[in-house]
Amino acid sequence: MLELRKLLAHVEAMSREMAARQRDFASRITEAREKLAALAQVDEVMQAKIEQALSVDPTWRGAQPVSARLDERHQPDGDATPATLIAVDGSQIYPDRHGLALYYLINIGSIILRQGTGEAPQTDTQPTLYFLEEDIYNDGGDLVTAGDVNARREQAELKMLAELAREERGYWGGDLDRLIVAMTDGPLLIWMGETDMKDPAAKAHIQTYIAQLQAIQQSAAIPIGYVDRPRSANVLRLLHVIQLDPTEISKERVRQTCYQGMTDRLLFQDLKPNQRSAIFAATTRINREFFRAAGQEIHFFYLNVAQKKGEEHARIVRVDAPAWVTGQPSLLDRVQQAIYEDCRGTEHPYVLARAHELAVVTYAERRDFEQTLAAALIRQDLTPEPSRKAWLKWLMSG
Repeated sequence: MLELRKLLAHVEAMSREMAARQRDFASRITEAREKLAALAQVDEVMQAKIEQALSVDPTWRGAQPVSARLDERHQPDGDATPATLIAVDGSQIYPDRHGLALYYLINIGSIILRQGTGEAPQTDTQPTLYFLEEDIYNDGGDLVTAGDVNARREQAELKMLAELAREERGYWGGDLDRLIVAMTDGPLLIWMGETDMKDPAAKAHIQTYIAQLQAIQQSAAIPIGYVDRPRSANVLRLLHVIQLDPTEISKERVRQTCYQGMTDRLLFQDLKPNQRSAIFAATTRINREFFRAAGQEIHFFYLNVAQKKGEEHARIVRVDAPAWVTGQPSLLDRVQQAIYEDCRGTEHPYVLARAHELAVVTYAERRDFEQTLAAALIRQDLTPEPSRKAWLKWLMSG
């Protein structure tokens, strides 16, 4: 039970704090943009500082410049040409030891939109139920965690994306002139902690994931990670490091950024509609040691998908793509145009919104599934019964 009246004073204090923080950020971001312009030229001195930062802190989550200047701005020329957009998204029901049975479920939604054809989008869902012992217990005999389920969902999403890309290329008779953009909702790069990467199962997860990226590339499709309202601050961390003297670069100074609490989205709020920032590479160890070695190093840039001009209307998103895509400027322009075209009217890709709608498992759908499960258990002369804790929570919530 939430007694709202007991929180009113806290809510007012929170609103005042947020307003003060916004005023502070507005002042500091102007400074940051000035620094970005003043230090924009990428040279050997800058690269040396980045390498030094990585040597003192291998976990540093900054940005490696790919473009010649940090303040580069680019807007494609001409109109967008029709492309095929494929999007997938996934949702899950996590295992619950208090539920009727031990299982978890992953549901993948997908959509194929062929721009310029007048065809209705093709949609599909692929639910998979995991209930075998090897599915629900790890090698140590413990129940799989939410992280384990998320990793399997990531694999399923990218596998579906690779399969659909291959089929779509076949639909066009192998015609390589047809642009196929394969999109995921969120970063294209796997997030994984330093200790996790030492685990054999985690390494296998990385290799399988990379193999799916390679399969998409073999279909001559373009894998894209689309991050709406990004919270990352990789470029601001870079900006902090390059302002340091080499003698000042230490693990402590690298982590204590002068732009604490701010995000790259604020830094690039001045992008014009359909204009992208400079291109950067993520400095995470997984990107440097695994993705780069496989020819799939992940680069990113910021893009304004708004339809109206002015910072007050800007909608800054982060777009991830492999280096083999960003290294082809004309191809990247076509991809950018296709994404921007799909954002018209809503300022968010229609295909991603629709894939999410298809993937999400609603409360009512989960309830219906559990009723179906209970009936199946009864037919096997089993008694479907949640734990006492779950039963009491259900009773009191009603």
